[in-house]
Amino acid sequence: MLQKTFPLLDGVHAEDPNRREKVQNFRQKELQILVTTTILERGVTVENVAVAVYGADDDIFTESALVQISGRVGRSARFPTGDIHFFHYGQTEAMLDAIDHINLMNKLGGF
Repeated sequence: MLQKTFPLLDGVHAEDPNRREKVQNFRQKELQILVTTTILERGVTVENVAVAVYGADDDIFTESALVQISGRVGRSARFPTGDIHFFHYGQTEAMLDAIDHINLMNKLGGF
């Protein structure tokens, strides 16, 4: 469904044999969207990126996981802010705690 709107889209997961190549293509802006599992929770920096968490109400998304995923946004001096969206069927304590945590860290960082 997303590929109809965004033809430069790919997906990746931990067992994907082309994982590194796909992530590199996304970093180099050869892809508009990279749909992924939580493998990009840590360690990946892409400048000027927006992040969406689908099913953010699932138990896999703890407060710390949501904070880490949200941390992919605004990771460069040129683009220190950005958008993070949680898509869900009902807010969880983990989501609310993550939002509070992110807001506190942004306040401490001057944003």
